[in-house]
Amino acid sequence: MELLLAFAAVLVGAMVQGSVGFGLALVVVPVLALVRPEALPAVVLLLTMPMAALWPHGSGAANFAGLLSLLGGRILGTLGGVALLTLIPSGFLSVLFGALVFAAVPASLLRLKVSLNIRTKFASGVTSGVIGTAGGVGGPPLALVYQDRSGPEIRSTLAVAFRVGTGLSLIALFLSGRVGAEHALLTLQLLPGMLLGLFSTCWIAPLPDISVLAPRRRYLP
Repeated sequence: MELLLAFAAVLVGAMVQGSVGFGLALVVVPVLALVRPEALPAVVLLLTMPMAALWPHGSGAANFAGLLSLLGGRILGTLGGVALLTLIPSGFLSVLFGALVFAAVPASLLRLKVSLNIRTKFASGVTSGVIGTAGGVGGPPLALVYQDRSGPEIRSTLAVAFRVGTGLSLIALFLSGRVGAEHALLTLQLLPGMLLGLFSTCWIAPLPDISVLAPRRRYLP
């Protein structure tokens, strides 16, 4: 039952992220925190890597100039995320994961006005690195900064940021002994749900214009 719940969460989360550019972790982290807290954040990050690589829209519309400052902040934030996991006792990690999701959801829903400049991109990279490494929820800070950009640019930029940033987080977690064979095994079990959810976005009737599998259509904010 626990595995089925996790599989369903990955399926839904992949559908959300495949449609709007982020959201996998917002759905999966709360479920894993309840049924398999020991799987976090490694399994979410391991699922994010192939998902970012398989996004059909690729990186053609990515804002690479902005990515330099963003990824610079991500490196610093990754170190902070590992330090946070090290400092917090293992018995309180579920509370940490829940708190990160609780903070990330309002940030995803509120339309706060944030200027897009070097400082805000660096700050979003640091924040994404900390909460992405510590809890796997690194998308909302990036989406908040790029919210006023076009749909293709948002999704392409986030895809590149997730590829590089998630790789940095996984390397840091592996070196700190927080990624093991059990995480890889659970990731393989959940991978079909991620693939099914991602590639089903082109058949989601209410969201055809924001699906990453329909990049030629006009984006509706």
